[in-house]
Amino acid sequence: MTQRETLSRRTFLKVGGTIAGAAALAACAPVAPADEGAMGEAPMAERTTIRYGRHDPAAGVATTLESFHEEYPDIEVSVEQIGEFHAKIPALAAAGTLPDVVRSWEAMALDMGRNNQFIDVQPYVDGQPDFEPDDFYENWWNYPIVEGKRFGVPDAAAPHVTFYNADLFDAAGVEYPDKDSFTWTDFEEKARAISDPDNKIWGSETIPVGWHMFSVKQAWQNGGSFYSEDFLESRLDKEETIQAIQFWADMLLDGNVMPSPSQIIGIGGSGAAAELLSAGNIGMQRMGSWITGSLVDAGFRFNVVAEPSQTQRDTITHGAFNNIATTSEYKDIAWTWLNYNTSTQGIYNYASEANFPGTRRSSNAIEPFPWVAEVDFAVDWDVIPDALDYGHILPGPANEGEALNLIGNALEKVYAGDAKAAEIFPDVSPKVTAVISDI
Repeated sequence: MTQRETLSRRTFLKVGGTIAGAAALAACAPVAPADEGAMGEAPMAERTTIRYGRHDPAAGVATTLESFHEEYPDIEVSVEQIGEFHAKIPALAAAGTLPDVVRSWEAMALDMGRNNQFIDVQPYVDGQPDFEPDDFYENWWNYPIVEGKRFGVPDAAAPHVTFYNADLFDAAGVEYPDKDSFTWTDFEEKARAISDPDNKIWGSETIPVGWHMFSVKQAWQNGGSFYSEDFLESRLDKEETIQAIQFWADMLLDGNVMPSPSQIIGIGGSGAAAELLSAGNIGMQRMGSWITGSLVDAGFRFNVVAEPSQTQRDTITHGAFNNIATTSEYKDIAWTWLNYNTSTQGIYNYASEANFPGTRRSSNAIEPFPWVAEVDFAVDWDVIPDALDYGHILPGPANEGEALNLIGNALEKVYAGDAKAAEIFPDVSPKVTAVISDI
């Protein structure tokens, strides 16, 4: 294959269920050659099939797949939606049956790269004349590198921002959050002024306790973290991290700012709590930009502002990397698809289906902007892509599952009011360090 035939990476893994549409990796049979008497007619090229694994449906890349197949008629990209992604992808890797291209989550890209299950794509990047690394946001471009090897190319990213119900603010006579200066204190004061728990109205969404990575952004906003920058040491025992987790745990347990664990049971569980914003019962929700679509027809005016900060502005920018499996028999062809899929237009096609900005600045320059939804009121949409300049990508330590199990158990005790962060985190921290440093 020529370098022009390389494809952009865009496979998003999600392990742990069944592999929908998992087809055996095989090339289609070659077309029979033309009759010997038909002079000048060359036999058709063999059509090669590569597998593209992702956690979500292929709707977001349908346009890209169509144009790719038109440009490369000798390549068939077979999309596989893989359920139980976090468990299934490692299982496929162990069995040697990974799709050729995988759209992996952040930590997964690093861990599978360390385990030699994804290849170093830097040689392909270097050999691609039209590939522009400087077009990517720096955080996203630099993330998937381990010991000088690049294990993926990013596509879209969904920053966490604060969505707020302007109508609820007006009804309570509360000033909107300040776009340029929004602190934890501001958040709590405004949330308390809006909350009316007796009528199932709260100023803030609840904390998704089981989603442990949601809490790391709160540590970042106070200058703390779960891990060191090289992901080799725990930072749970640092004062900045302890203070951050306890601050939000106290707000959760109070019950007058966000639904507490007992109140969640009263409104139908965490699933119902997650729908309170779109139902008009929540003043503010700190969440990824993917929830934009659910608010368009919610019946109230909403707006966005950066997440509140304590010592620094920070947030999660949640996305994925496109990787090539070490076991792929068609690595050059896999790169052709990966490169095409993570091109400016390829990223835009996917991002615009999901209200995400892209990790390429050039994708975010295409109008209509992919993160903007059509509403009849003013929204500060620029807040969403701006977060890509200061936000963090989710951490990627080795043995992440084991580390998160330790961290999650501690977080759940703090959020349930069964322990204080200052009591439990110093004991858990060295255990986490032992796990993530065992590479």
